[in-house]
Amino acid sequence: MDTKPDEISLESDLMQPWLDEFDQIRAFFDEEVHASVLRLCADDSFVHLLTAFFAHDQSGINTENINATLQQTLSNLNRAQTIKELQLLVNEIATPIINSSISKLSFSGLDQLSPDQHYLFISNHRDILMDPLLLNFLLHHHQHKTAHCAIGDNLLQNNIALEFALLNKCFKIMRSITSPREMLKAMKLQSAYIRHLSFNRTSNIWIAQKEGRSKDNLDKTNPALIKMLGLEKPKSYSFGEYIDRLNIVPVSFSYEWDPCDVDKATELEITKQQGHYKKQAIEDLTAVKKGLFGSKGAVHVHFDSELLNGKIKDLKHTEIADSIDRSIAKNRLTFAVNQAAQLALSTQSDTAFAKVLPTSSSFSKAEIEQASALLEHRLQECSPEVRQRVLLNYAAHSPNDH
Repeated sequence: MDTKPDEISLESDLMQPWLDEFDQIRAFFDEEVHASVLRLCADDSFVHLLTAFFAHDQSGINTENINATLQQTLSNLNRAQTIKELQLLVNEIATPIINSSISKLSFSGLDQLSPDQHYLFISNHRDILMDPLLLNFLLHHHQHKTAHCAIGDNLLQNNIALEFALLNKCFKIMRSITSPREMLKAMKLQSAYIRHLSFNRTSNIWIAQKEGRSKDNLDKTNPALIKMLGLEKPKSYSFGEYIDRLNIVPVSFSYEWDPCDVDKATELEITKQQGHYKKQAIEDLTAVKKGLFGSKGAVHVHFDSELLNGKIKDLKHTEIADSIDRSIAKNRLTFAVNQAAQLALSTQSDTAFAKVLPTSSSFSKAEIEQASALLEHRLQECSPEVRQRVLLNYAAHSPNDH
């Protein structure tokens, strides 16, 4: 059971006393689970959301089957008593989604990590929900503890989304704050909570390398993230020593196809032309649904244990961010579509894109031609500007051949 008192005796300086302020951002405790799922299952809007969820792209399944699946899921949820039980149910729901939207899921590096150790996974961020879902899916199926996942409070404005996220070991990152003083206070609270999860709970944690999804596929870690991690370090530890003890593991997500590729490029182009982009209230939910159910082709997830060798002890926060960037870039995979995009850009005269050149190919001519045809089909309704951005994003995805 997840309770407030310290549960595991580690070095006393690393232990983080429980703070009442954690209640603003923390995931649920086991003893809160049953009452929460009962509330959700009695909420008509939650039931309607689940109905739409099970009916998504299920034209071959009749309404009776959808209703039967819905009722079975609600019944199972109503019986959940712990976070672990709930996550097992989520895993059951997620498995057919993963199987239907991903043609091949592969991973590497996880065997180099100990199931008995705690890690702070810092990854590139391509999809709102699929990134942490896949991470926990792989951890669960290979006998590692699932991770507590950081999620921006901008995605938790809906009470149902908030409650279900907190049930699923998510904790809030306060992104809606604008006051510098309040932002610093929130960052200190997040730092303290991560310290608590790491050393009181010895829990795994996932956090994206920067705020929001990467819309240009240039994966850069925000140095402020690394600085935030050390804000509530023990005074007896240097910054580098403490960050080293967090056991940072860079994680590289490589998606062959991005279901939200045109949407991301459109947002970037509107921002360029108008100086800003006003997001509609429904956009985050739409992006979640597209990212979950949309076809992603092959997906690879790499866990890099290289930072665990103690070298980061003497690095500044900016240098640690650079190390994470190098790891993520080095371990991304190249797909035929990435080289097809490079080829398309290299044939254009626009000097803004001339720096992107096709690399020596590890794919056959037929594979690249097939990827090119699929890519052009996706772009046939796009403006020239959005088309260019999508091509550039796919070309930038994997600068290295593997």
